[in-house]
Amino acid sequence: MTSRKFLPQSSWFIVFVAYVSVVVLYINIFSIPPIILSLIRDTGINHFQAGLLMTVYTAIYCVSNIVTGILSDRFGPKKIMMGGLLISFLSSLIFTYTSNFNIMLITRATTGIGAASMTSPCIVYILSWLPSKKASLGVSGHLASLTLGSGIVFLITPIIIEIYPWRLLLRLYAILGFMILILFYILSKGYREKNYVTSSSIIDKKDTISKSPIILLSAILFITLFQIGGTMTWLTPWLEERCTLSSIKVGLGSMTFALAGVPSSIFGGYISSNYASSKIQNILYLSMVGMLISVSTGAFVWLESNKYFFFIFVVILLSRWGSFMSVGPLLSIVSRLVKKNSKGFAIGLVNSIAMSGGFLSSLLGGYIIEHTGEYRLLWITFSVLLIFSTLVLHPLLGKELKNYSGPTELSQE
Repeated sequence: MTSRKFLPQSSWFIVFVAYVSVVVLYINIFSIPPIILSLIRDTGINHFQAGLLMTVYTAIYCVSNIVTGILSDRFGPKKIMMGGLLISFLSSLIFTYTSNFNIMLITRATTGIGAASMTSPCIVYILSWLPSKKASLGVSGHLASLTLGSGIVFLITPIIIEIYPWRLLLRLYAILGFMILILFYILSKGYREKNYVTSSSIIDKKDTISKSPIILLSAILFITLFQIGGTMTWLTPWLEERCTLSSIKVGLGSMTFALAGVPSSIFGGYISSNYASSKIQNILYLSMVGMLISVSTGAFVWLESNKYFFFIFVVILLSRWGSFMSVGPLLSIVSRLVKKNSKGFAIGLVNSIAMSGGFLSSLLGGYIIEHTGEYRLLWITFSVLLIFSTLVLHPLLGKELKNYSGPTELSQE
């Protein structure tokens, strides 16, 4: 087959609308933390209940990923995505009209279901519009979108809430979501299930698919998200308690780590799509480089005593940049290891395992800091796991992929 240098403009536009939908969805999802104090004062809930409103979303999201993946394999990703967006934005709207904690908790749980509907089904949907050599860029764009959405809401909400009360603000976010949903529905009418890209699989349809590559990929992504999630949770307290930096520097460091995932995802996807897509091993090499860059997290151990903000800032940037430049290309491999009718399930399973890494690292960090008072042990743990993944898990995955009877070269459209 001859390769296409460019996608049709309509395909790029439809994929872009999917990205925008993800951005607006995550604005709705992460609209709670910035208004948490106003929410507590207005509704009378306590701090534990307020924290539970975010925790229930995470738990439901992780579990639902597998379910929505299976449903997208059976009914097609578009239907699952549309239903998930509708549920999420409707739940966000209902949330603003109640002060009953139980109802608020239910709406947050259903928002988690909606988020799961825009993960594996959305990735499958995006890949169905892209040629195989653009798979890494497509998945990386999805990751950049959810990172952008969760970052934007933390930047704009504290400003807007000075003008509008939190209930009205969250309603505006939900209404924006409905508008994007309608736009997405109209523009995606040309989508058909036959648009699935099946030629990118490196395994012949007659071959029995081994579980080993999926397990190894899940382990690598688990470690990657373990480092990202734990650092995201405990970076700010570390900057305040151990580095004793000013509020401006603490905010700058935290914001840098949160938003660095956007350009790093796009960068990793671009490099992978343009220079590493011809062989799947090249994507693994790119991922190894990214993880080695993220090992810089261990430098926090030394910087805690010296408190040089410039170097702290550089390490913050490198630690997030290296990890997130690897996630999209790695996730794109999953769809190439399974048959067409298993893509959603496989991506959902791997993503659920990966996301649990971020959740567990936050809990582990809390336990370590509570019992030892040392952040350093946390930074060392992240670095050791990243080195282990680079030196052990990546080579094992590369060896497993060479054992397939299918070609290692990714076919081009």
